[in-house]
Amino acid sequence: MKSSTRKTRSDKFSLTLHPSGQYCKKIRGHIYYFGSDRKQALESFLDQAIFVNGYNIAMQKSVNGNMTLKEICGMYLEYQHTKLYAKNLTARHHNDQIGSLHKLIDFLSENCKIKSISTMGLQNYKRSLHKRYKSVCRLNLHLSIMEAMFHWAKKNDILKDIPNIDAISRAKEIHKDKFTFDSEHINKLCF
Repeated sequence: MKSSTRKTRSDKFSLTLHPSGQYCKKIRGHIYYFGSDRKQALESFLDQAIFVNGYNIAMQKSVNGNMTLKEICGMYLEYQHTKLYAKNLTARHHNDQIGSLHKLIDFLSENCKIKSISTMGLQNYKRSLHKRYKSVCRLNLHLSIMEAMFHWAKKNDILKDIPNIDAISRAKEIHKDKFTFDSEHINKLCF
């Protein structure tokens, strides 16, 4: 009997190979080409996915100072969703990003303009996270997601100026020496 090895939709590569030898994707009726090398084509697709999916770069540059935190978070999460779809990001980390950015939006307000985010506001956000989470790792995860979003926005020319996120340092984990048994303690326990 012949076994079916048909791929499911989630197993398929997100780009198709065009007869010209380049990988492409049809989005909103237009075909976009990303190169002939499979790995580089996928990376190029992921880098350009937000703009290809309908965001206008010129519009983004013109509203740079007036862009709200909610808009930037939405664009970043859409970009991260394309990485999840291409299996370059785990679902767990994507869910962490969604939760973390919602906390940031709730703290600073969704209508907060990017140009009005101050260093003190970000430090107050860090303090509120510190009160909520006793785990240094969890606190640092939220801060690194926020930093990654702002760096991504600057790298992709969505924002010309980003808040001073370098002034927000990550928490340091204090390592405590764990008690270890030496030969005296072991002998006392045995007798």
